[in-house]
Amino acid sequence: MTNKKINFSDCEAIIFDIDGVLVDVKKSYDQAIIKTVQFILIKSFNTNVDNFPFQDIISKLRNTGGFNNDIDTAYSIVLIILYCIFINKMNTDKTIQVFHNILEKLDDKGKDSVEKELGKIGNITSITKELRYPSDDDTISTLFNEIFYGPILYKERFNKEPIYYFDEPLISKDILIIKESTIRLLSEKFKGNLGLISGRSKIASYFTLNSIINYFNENACVFLEDENREFSKPNAFSLRKVFDKLKLTSALYVGDSIADLLMVENFRKQTGEDRIFFCGVYGDDDGENNKGSNDKKRLLKSNNADVIIKNVNDLPNILNNTKN
Repeated sequence: MTNKKINFSDCEAIIFDIDGVLVDVKKSYDQAIIKTVQFILIKSFNTNVDNFPFQDIISKLRNTGGFNNDIDTAYSIVLIILYCIFINKMNTDKTIQVFHNILEKLDDKGKDSVEKELGKIGNITSITKELRYPSDDDTISTLFNEIFYGPILYKERFNKEPIYYFDEPLISKDILIIKESTIRLLSEKFKGNLGLISGRSKIASYFTLNSIINYFNENACVFLEDENREFSKPNAFSLRKVFDKLKLTSALYVGDSIADLLMVENFRKQTGEDRIFFCGVYGDDDGENNKGSNDKKRLLKSNNADVIIKNVNDLPNILNNTKN
């Protein structure tokens, strides 16, 4: 579906997010968040939560536009749970209510916004000092990366041995959504001008996309895990970089989150031109009544995404009638 008339023939390139667009990460990145939170709570604080709606909380944090970094997500969940359960001895139901109260007030500042809102409720200094996040050797970052990458890739990515986790890497549970027939067709239509802007590292991206990576212009790929934190979405740094590298005057960006949409909006504000369109992918949620997908679809529509599709493989159908 489209929210307004768009002439895709004006677009010179398509730039893709990876997670949630090209790759289903519910069993990889999402599970890495959950496993990291549970490990930290149990091993470091002897605290546990029963029947906690992790997936729902993760989705809602991402919908604020400030959580493109999944380690920030893990940290924020740990922080709130520790404040509620470890410090104030709240039960799970009360803790979930605190989460929802805070979620309603968050902006696109991510973990900083969580710390600000939680700090209005009580003193969190002792917890933040204990967690030391982010720092060069904080436990949350180390554990998350070990769980996601697994021992072999972790050593390749960080040039050091793992400390906590030696089991199967969750990155191996990534599920490729994009079909090769789809990406081949798009590559032909846009004369090889396909790019990537992802919160992943280059190593993680190449590992999961495998041969699909060959369809993307290497000069048009930005892997934000390998960049400074300040350049993370919704910062428009990566879009400016791709536009400059390919000397583009217009492009279509395909993402699945509010952070992606805000990045596009920030680019528009900085350039003063509507030189980029945003295509939002809401996906197929396996949950009850596809609630997560329906919520994302409504959110994308209410935030004026230019195009909204369920699956990235639907993209050629939209382009066929508008681009020669």
